[in-house]
Amino acid sequence: MIKDAHPFPCSNCKLVTPHTEIKRYNTEDVSEAPEEVWLVECQRCFLQRIIYPSDRVASKEDDIVRCEQCGGWKMKSGKCRVCRLAAGFEQISVKYWTGNSTMERPYDEQAPLY
Repeated sequence: MIKDAHPFPCSNCKLVTPHTEIKRYNTEDVSEAPEEVWLVECQRCFLQRIIYPSDRVASKEDDIVRCEQCGGWKMKSGKCRVCRLAAGFEQISVKYWTGNSTMERPYDEQAPLY
């Protein structure tokens, strides 16, 4: 696994956040696709998705640093999400479908995800 982070606009967070690169896929055999796509994970909401390397926000590349406390990736101007979760300042929420709308609730290990 590659431990490299790049800034991408996250479709879930709606922010430019560090995304950890998990795997690179060669797509030369797929017509109308770039030569390479990446599987990345957002370091704020932990959503994994496939993206094109060209979507990277090159001007923000130098704004990504490692957190002094946990070693995770974060933007220079922001707080580390992993440290905030560990300290209890934030909670991970789970989205679920009620049949009419999408709702959110705090994550609970005992409750099912659906």
